[in-house]
Amino acid sequence: MTVGSLALLAAVTIAFPQEGARFGFTEKCYVIGASDGGETNILVSGVSVPVYRTGAWGVLLDVKPGLNVITAGDLKRTFYIKAKPKPSGKQNLTPSSPRKYKKLAYAADTPKERPLGRSPSQITIVLDPGHGGEDSGAVSPHGRFEKDANLAISKLVQSELIKMGYRAFLTREEDVAIALYERPKLAHSLNADCFVSIHYNAPPYDRDPTKIRYHAVYAWNDIGKALASAINLRMDAVFSGVMSNNGVMSANFAVTRNPEIPSCLVETDFITSPQGEESTWDEATRKRVAKAIAEGISDWCLH
Repeated sequence: MTVGSLALLAAVTIAFPQEGARFGFTEKCYVIGASDGGETNILVSGVSVPVYRTGAWGVLLDVKPGLNVITAGDLKRTFYIKAKPKPSGKQNLTPSSPRKYKKLAYAADTPKERPLGRSPSQITIVLDPGHGGEDSGAVSPHGRFEKDANLAISKLVQSELIKMGYRAFLTREEDVAIALYERPKLAHSLNADCFVSIHYNAPPYDRDPTKIRYHAVYAWNDIGKALASAINLRMDAVFSGVMSNNGVMSANFAVTRNPEIPSCLVETDFITSPQGEESTWDEATRKRVAKAIAEGISDWCLH
């Protein structure tokens, strides 16, 4: 082995799974990481993995119940998979009852009307940078956290909205943890006209991270879907030809389940894919996406 090879091995990192992570039963698990050695191909547990131009890589590996050990270069990472559940032998023919979701105690049941006909200075918008503090959210191949990307783009969206004349606020302005139900509560305390939670995405751990990349906006009810549609239309113009658009999707998230204030959650990109990671931390792309989200919100407010 050459000195150059040794340097390469030392430069390989594994960003996911974390050491000692525990997952439910699965037969496959994705692994992502990066290499600083300039190589175009490395081995991850014996599998040859193409390396993206930034050094990022991703692969879907077969795993087994119990302790699993993966290797990338000279690194080893262990994680655990739960045993496959044993069949009960009984067939349950009774359909399960729908899950009951907690109603926001501070939310009225009557939807607020869209702020049509009002000037931007009379319209209040609350933006929610997802995660924060100990809750890092998803992680990219180079080990960057979703919480930081969420905050960075949310600040840009806020800046764009303020330039348009709107009153725009953030649920957090630094790397702190905000309780989930406290986020939409701020929108109520400010009598907001709409609430938009901004995130980046990651696939389930049994899917190939190099093959999943799309943008989407999630909403719960009709007032949220109208807001989501306006944002999605602007985002599609930015990402057309770059990645697929999953459109407006239904979701019972704590930050979307609001019967009073129009609310939605934006999934901007997948930071787990090498291309998504590069796009996420590219300043020019971030500015274009932030402007698109702001313009989508403004479209909903004024038209």
